[in-house]
Amino acid sequence: MSEESKGKKAAKRDHGPQGTHVFSRNEVDKLVEDAASEAADPASRAQLKGVSVEVKGREFPLSGMRHVIGRASSCDIILSDSSVSSEHARINHDADGWRVINLLSTNGTFVNDKRVSNEALNHGDRVRFGRVEFLFQDVAQKSASAASGASAPSNRSWLPWAIAGGVAVIAIALVILL
Repeated sequence: MSEESKGKKAAKRDHGPQGTHVFSRNEVDKLVEDAASEAADPASRAQLKGVSVEVKGREFPLSGMRHVIGRASSCDIILSDSSVSSEHARINHDADGWRVINLLSTNGTFVNDKRVSNEALNHGDRVRFGRVEFLFQDVAQKSASAASGASAPSNRSWLPWAIAGGVAVIAIALVILL
């Protein structure tokens, strides 16, 4: 069989009804990853930097669009800690930025000590898979914040409650005095 006829047969198998191309999930993932790698500026790549004892000082670059984290050998980031599920979580990058998605893990996924199922990641966030903790670093996000003069958001979720409490105390004092 000639090389040309082999190529034609392979091309026929790659097409579905009406000329639709058929790709396996792995082929699609690889195409997306390759496209992201070609388009990404090396300086804008994010990473997970180990904080807890098991991973302290280790850096895991997030150079593609999707990374699966877990104990399984098929994961992109393999963590051998027993608190981490075989496929614990996934970190995705899209037009809106980076997100962490919990994959029904036993011990949960946390961002800044808050249990999450699907959460946006910001530069400086602490991300924990079971007991294994990382610092999320995104150079592009950090640079954009510095250029716009914005500072990192502080955790002031208590402020509205404090203001409401103060207003309530003043209102009660006025009612008692009048």
